[in-house]
Amino acid sequence: MTPPEDALPFGLRLIGPAPAPRPGEVLGIVVARNEALRLDAAIRHARHLGIGPIILIDNRSTDATREIALRHPRLHVVEAPGRYAEAHFGIDWVNAALDRHAGGHWVLLFDADETLVFPGSDAPGALPRLCGHLDRLGSEGLTTVMLDLFPREPLHATRYRPEQDLLDVAPWFEPPQLRQEPEPDCPYIATYGGLRERLFFPEAIPTRPARFLHQKLYNLGWRLPPLRRAAWYARLAPRRSPNLTKLPLLRWREGMAFRSAHSVAPLALAAGQPSGVLLHFKFLQDFHARVLDAVARDAHYDGSAEYRRYLAALKRDPDFTLHGARSLRYAGPEQLRALGLLRDTAAWAEARAEAMALVPAPG
Repeated sequence: MTPPEDALPFGLRLIGPAPAPRPGEVLGIVVARNEALRLDAAIRHARHLGIGPIILIDNRSTDATREIALRHPRLHVVEAPGRYAEAHFGIDWVNAALDRHAGGHWVLLFDADETLVFPGSDAPGALPRLCGHLDRLGSEGLTTVMLDLFPREPLHATRYRPEQDLLDVAPWFEPPQLRQEPEPDCPYIATYGGLRERLFFPEAIPTRPARFLHQKLYNLGWRLPPLRRAAWYARLAPRRSPNLTKLPLLRWREGMAFRSAHSVAPLALAAGQPSGVLLHFKFLQDFHARVLDAVARDAHYDGSAEYRRYLAALKRDPDFTLHGARSLRYAGPEQLRALGLLRDTAAWAEARAEAMALVPAPG
């Protein structure tokens, strides 16, 4: 017997009609809780990219998140009444919804404070064309790194409004010095460095003498199989800053699954394919309130340890700003390519040029 359309595991409940992506459409999915400030901008950006139906998994929002979502056509709300942390930080919900509604389609998983850019993404409707290009390469996903954007003024003085583009208020970023380290799960790399490491996790910077010595001693012990298998020894590992690698775009099929926000079930990636950047707009006027909420609910990974770092920084200096001498104003994907933060390829550039040649001239 076929289950009803709104029947999903983990207590999830579909509100209204089910998403019905057309052939070739990309499906979007976002997990949100009290995202009324940014959600409209994130959805507008997704539509600019050419995304079709969007699934919003709403986890107990008490603001206008759901009302804002339902103003948009082809946006489908899934109610998630459970605890975010107990759902592996929303990943269980995402996999269940995509298993039900996304088979055979490309999907983009994004947070309300993230917008995806890649070579050619400024052109309207570029994402389905990129997915078609990845199909031709035999690739099943797109790797990205996260790049934090921020305003010039102290965060509490920011005055972003939902009808604005996020870049109108937070157009600044710090060109990061990134490093990649091997990881056991696909995409088999983790990327570290950048603004948040410098400001909030300075002990994770590997060139610091104490960190360098700690890592060397830990590596010596890890070579011994009994220590490598011991949970207590794993807890002695040097602390890391947030992992900036994400694989948010992938073709969904049987056996596909996100394992975390930063890893997925094994999939095929083509050598020399393009890559992208997730512009990350965490730092707006609601930053302090969201940090307090994350710590109070213990809602994020490792007991919200990352958010406790943010809270400590705010207590030291409530007027702190991320803008400084290293800051650059965002100018588009080509700027990020020149900085080495995303990768273009001759084949993808040729595919974009061919697509543009088919667009009728205005008038």
